[in-house]
Amino acid sequence: MDRMSSSENSVDEMKDLMKQMLENSKCQPSTQQISQELWNSVQPILAAQRELAELNQNKHMELIRIMIEARYKDTRAYIRGIK
Repeated sequence: MDRMSSSENSVDEMKDLMKQMLENSKCQPSTQQISQELWNSVQPILAAQRELAELNQNKHMELIRIMIEARYKDTRAYIRGIK
């Protein structure tokens, strides 16, 4: 009889654990929800990186424009000096 009640207790404990696991799994967010939260948290970082890249490109292009204009003026002055 003692073995029987011990087995029944073990089965009852296993059932309780299974119920707890089932309830816990229902409380966890789905992979789609996790993915959406991750995407929402990464979006501002990506936007800031794009903005920084654009600013750096504009700065770089401005420096190239200044360099080309300076070279043009130097070449024009050199040609005028030859004439």
